[in-house]
Amino acid sequence: MPDSGVDRTEDLRIEETLPEEYVKKDEEEAEEDHLAPSRWWFSSTLFPLVAGTFGPLATAFNICALVMDWRVIVSSASTEAEGTDIRDPKWLDAVNAISLVIAVLANLALLAHMFDRLPFAVSQLATIIGWYTSSFLLIGLVAAAPAHLPLPAGENRTFSQAYYYAILSAVLYFILSSMLVVTSLGVYIGRYSRNYKLSFSQRTLMVQTIAFIGYILAAAAVYSRIEGWDYLDAVYWTDVTILTIGFGDYSPKTHLGRGLLFPMAIGGILFLGLIIASIRTLVLARSTKKVTTRMVEKARQKALKNLDTKDGTVRLSVFRKRDIGKNLSSELDRREQEFNIMREVQKKAANDNRIIALSISAGAWIFLWFIGAVVFWQAEQGYGNWSYFESLYFTYVSLLTIGYGDFYPQDNSAKPAFVLWSLIALPTLTVLIGAIGDSISEGVGTLTLWLGKHLPKKTSAMADLKDNASKAAGSAYQQAKPPGFMSNGSGDDADFDNKAEADAVKGLSQDMEESNAGDDPTQHDANAAGKHYRHYLLMKEMKNVVQHTDASPPRKYTYAEWTWFLKLLGEDESSSDQHRTPGNVQIAEETGDTHGNAQAGATERNGEVQAWSWLGPKSPLMSSIDEPKWVLERLMSTLEKELKERGDEHVGRKPKEPPNMQGQRNSGESS
Repeated sequence: MPDSGVDRTEDLRIEETLPEEYVKKDEEEAEEDHLAPSRWWFSSTLFPLVAGTFGPLATAFNICALVMDWRVIVSSASTEAEGTDIRDPKWLDAVNAISLVIAVLANLALLAHMFDRLPFAVSQLATIIGWYTSSFLLIGLVAAAPAHLPLPAGENRTFSQAYYYAILSAVLYFILSSMLVVTSLGVYIGRYSRNYKLSFSQRTLMVQTIAFIGYILAAAAVYSRIEGWDYLDAVYWTDVTILTIGFGDYSPKTHLGRGLLFPMAIGGILFLGLIIASIRTLVLARSTKKVTTRMVEKARQKALKNLDTKDGTVRLSVFRKRDIGKNLSSELDRREQEFNIMREVQKKAANDNRIIALSISAGAWIFLWFIGAVVFWQAEQGYGNWSYFESLYFTYVSLLTIGYGDFYPQDNSAKPAFVLWSLIALPTLTVLIGAIGDSISEGVGTLTLWLGKHLPKKTSAMADLKDNASKAAGSAYQQAKPPGFMSNGSGDDADFDNKAEADAVKGLSQDMEESNAGDDPTQHDANAAGKHYRHYLLMKEMKNVVQHTDASPPRKYTYAEWTWFLKLLGEDESSSDQHRTPGNVQIAEETGDTHGNAQAGATERNGEVQAWSWLGPKSPLMSSIDEPKWVLERLMSTLEKELKERGDEHVGRKPKEPPNMQGQRNSGESS
């Protein structure tokens, strides 16, 4: 078996040859680029998006660290929430306020760049330096607090929630700044452009987060005033209320507080639902799409690495070995075998992606549950004296928003930790449950499609079930290939709207078969019909393909259907002139010949069609967009081009020659 060195060397080759192209791509193209490593997309898209989402949260915690004093005196008969505050020195308030102002300016700089109001260099520098400065200022205050904030002798002192909010804020600032440093480094070495590869909807996620955090802080200020709570206790209560946990340790006691709860709770829940929906559709769905396309590319590279051109086989896994059609006499049969191998590559990548997604989901669940339990177990050692199992029980009840109220945070360190944990854990769990639901829904759709195609009609009950399954599948799964194509012209004329259409299909399929037309006048009529009714067939097929674009699960065409579409696009699957073999693709990738791996329908500068392969990196099956959308786009482009050429011929306008052809003609004239 030849050693192609496709795995790591392939990544290095891609990194050396593609940065320039990746830099020029917009957010959609960057997401769909399966050749660019996923880490490029994560650095240029996901890191700025996370920074824009959690930056306002870090600033909110900074506000919480400023509005309350950092020290509390607690008697042995009361809880920490009932302690007496000790006024902080002015220098602590001043440094704390400076860190907040700098962080707010850093957030505004990041937001300004996301909406193209500030250059990348200025925005990135201001945001990174601002957040790092705020982080170091808060870290300095937290480190100095135990030694420089003395308490009266003999008193039981402790730190308030504000102190722990300062710690959380400093940690978030530092992490987010470091992520943006990675993004800036990628820009500096030329991996991606100076503009974040974010769609407009993704950029609005930061605005949504700012509004949501502002809503929590404002509601806490109102209820702190109405109910007489400490402001940070009101922040904790607002968080527990909007997340629908409801421990019951705090609840409105006044008529005004209970009356305002009606609009406040529903407004907060709607805000939360909006952000969760945005995270799911704008972040997870897009990152999953990027990872999926990259995994298909990795699986394709691995298949080529395991290609044995001498035996004419390719090993897809330890127990799966496929013939690449080396000994097949027909080019059409060889291409079909190549197509089927690529389908198996897609299937393997999809299974691997499903396993990885489930592993990540399980890992997130375990981390949020078990690690969260460790945090609250340690935080509640003073007052609640929780065991680890009790803390595990508490985090489970909180994750599922059950909230019995038998356990709830009481320590000043536990409440800020719970606010941060809950704002991350509960939306994450909701998104994961939604993703599992989508997978189940897709499985049901696939089963329905399978029943519609394969269920036997041996009994009336079976027949009814098959009919219902076929109706549920709908027109999105009807055969795209017309009758008679690739069937020796055996389609019945009654299957078509008119005889001319039937002849046109027969004309297009004639050179796909091994039969000889000879001097048969009917065959010549079919050829003429195929030529003159070509644009009619293009329009009709576009109308049919539009119905496939909304199929769920996404429509995947058979090889016969792809052969029909490619024939309409002017390519002949039975002709080897426009095709590359898997062995040639392997050689091209080993040598870094990106020109040797063309996409379907691509042309040279002289107008000739480039050779391509179903196993090539730019195969139609490697596109990240759904197959019906790919086909529809190409059909429309072909029709547009041919109609323009026909119009140019009609008005006598000379078509524009390719640049190199013009050069050849000019040099010939001068000679």
